Amino acid sequence: MTIESTFCRICDSRCGLKAEVVDDRLVTLQPDEDDPVGAGFICEAATQSIAAMADATRITEPMKRVGGHLQPVGWDQAIDEIGGELRRIRNTSGPSAVGLYLGQDVQRSTRNLVRSLAFGVGAGTRNIFSELCLGAGPRLWIAEQMIGHATPLLADVSRAHYVLLLSGEQRDLGWGPVEAGMGHEAWIQHSRRTKKTKVIVADPRTTELVGTMDGHLPILPGTEPYLMLGMLHAIVTGGWVDTQFIRDYTVGYEHLKTAIAPWTVDRCAALCGIEADKLSGVALKFSRSAMSVIQPAAHSFNNQAGALGAWAWMAIHAVTANLLRPGGLYENIGAIDLFPVLSQMPTERAPTTQITGHPLLLMQAPATAMPDEICGGEVSALISVGGNPVGRLANPGRTTEALRQLELLVYIGRTEDETAQEADWVLPAAHSWEQASLCLHDNIMLPHKGTMWSSPLVSPRGEARPEEAILTDLFSALRPGLRKSAWGAHIGLLGRHLATTDLAQWENRAIDWADDLDLETLPEGVRRVVIGDSDRSTWRPSTDDERVHLAPEAICRRLSRHEPTPVNGMVIRTAQARDRAPDDAHRRSPYDTVIAQVHPDSGIKEGARAEVSTGSGKVRVTVTHDDTLRPGVIDLPFVEGTDSLRLLDPEAYDPWTGSPTFDGIAAELHVISE
Repeated sequence: MTIESTFCRICDSRCGLKAEVVDDRLVTLQPDEDDPVGAGFICEAATQSIAAMADATRITEPMKRVGGHLQPVGWDQAIDEIGGELRRIRNTSGPSAVGLYLGQDVQRSTRNLVRSLAFGVGAGTRNIFSELCLGAGPRLWIAEQMIGHATPLLADVSRAHYVLLLSGEQRDLGWGPVEAGMGHEAWIQHSRRTKKTKVIVADPRTTELVGTMDGHLPILPGTEPYLMLGMLHAIVTGGWVDTQFIRDYTVGYEHLKTAIAPWTVDRCAALCGIEADKLSGVALKFSRSAMSVIQPAAHSFNNQAGALGAWAWMAIHAVTANLLRPGGLYENIGAIDLFPVLSQMPTERAPTTQITGHPLLLMQAPATAMPDEICGGEVSALISVGGNPVGRLANPGRTTEALRQLELLVYIGRTEDETAQEADWVLPAAHSWEQASLCLHDNIMLPHKGTMWSSPLVSPRGEARPEEAILTDLFSALRPGLRKSAWGAHIGLLGRHLATTDLAQWENRAIDWADDLDLETLPEGVRRVVIGDSDRSTWRPSTDDERVHLAPEAICRRLSRHEPTPVNGMVIRTAQARDRAPDDAHRRSPYDTVIAQVHPDSGIKEGARAEVSTGSGKVRVTVTHDDTLRPGVIDLPFVEGTDSLRLLDPEAYDPWTGSPTFDGIAAELHVISE
């Protein structure tokens, strides 16, 4: 028996765990009480992951669809035949006819993400679709527009004197797409005790977390952008700004004032479904506190005004001098500083999707653009890596229809999900416990300056392989050239090298470049490095004038034209996840019924069968009561692969980032039987 230190990659919290391994079997997982990220936390999805590795739905051998059925084949045959098809399609239709779809699992592994991007760039395709748009995409894009590079800005909730949380579900679901760790609540409570920090929660539900904080804004689902716009208007028109910071460190303030003028407090409060004086009161207290910060959740900008909301969120911090400073939004340099990479990857010089015209953010096109690109004839072959587009994107029927138009669909994953059922080839991927991982590309999202890494805890089940190893073999079989590449010769050459090289060597080089990081001096068994606290006062905009650009032209144009879609009657929320589990194998019991949560005052009996309908579709549900939920809201917790995705409009996404509209949609609820 051995006890291994590791960190979890099932969700974005990166909790440190202790794993008991006996004879190449993972026996138990326990929280690491000394871990500075997880703070002694473990969730159900992590504990269930032991059983998930041996679940009946687990894919353990390569399979080829023959006569409508998947049949086992050997790895050599799979790689050879897939490579031949990819070469044929590339030679016939060009490099961009071969696309990739990158799921959330890929974003949590440096090796898998780098290999996936290198495969796409080396193959010369612009069609590298990813689920970045389902989380941090709007925040990253607006950071690039305002400070010059698409870096995740962290909310310094532990130091702030005034905190606004755009969700009350952090205890169960974590702290957002770029805020790893589960210690934030404990740090906030310490601040409340020691320096009287005030914390307000904006959420349609009166969660348990709300009850422990100082105030609650019961906003309508999907109205976080209008809350941000209303706060920004109140701060600007009230003169509650830091004039010295604006003068010395920003440009475009007069343009910002003009752009925000129509978005009055009264207008925005009405859209949010709250009183105007409560909105302006939060704005006043935010601007008057010594250090203030707003912490969005993963879904805060998955709505009809996502990028506008992300802009207003960042602009609020800028005009009140809470941007790039302690106690506000800060850029974590991390143990391995990614600034040289991020500052050289502007969207304005990146390829764009051909049909939808989306710029590639950090070399990735939004997943929401994928069906249009396929149906428009731009993509003929797709490799899905660690993702399930049929189970993740709005209107699964349309996504399925698009996938069926492909000449070739290759699925690399772990379970027989909806996308695997459409694939021509299914290739088994190793579970995260079965492969090595270094917290390299996401070390800047940790609440400290440091990193974490893990060796494989156990051998891959059956013939499963890490995604990066599978992609290496497929790239070698594809044998792409540089002709007609969407990326240019020099970037294409780098992509070709990274698509096949030993990435462990590149990880070691990155560690060598980190002046403070020396893994060889660490005691055996240590799987985390904490160099110290982050420098929260780092100031390094990469704009030409090294200032914060308060009023990007694209944002100002959109603000002047944007007309919110009015919602009369009931409204649905679908972006909030039910739990951390990526699939049913990571749950104690399967989620086989769509549950619609409503307030008891809805007049519908508990347990009734009903139908929820929107302008895009209908779905049958079982009704449950939740008296913590705002009346008039239908909460359909997001679970991958459920019918609730039929209610969403696949064409309703942000024009810059592809962020979908999951929340704030008008709906009707009709009883079928009680």
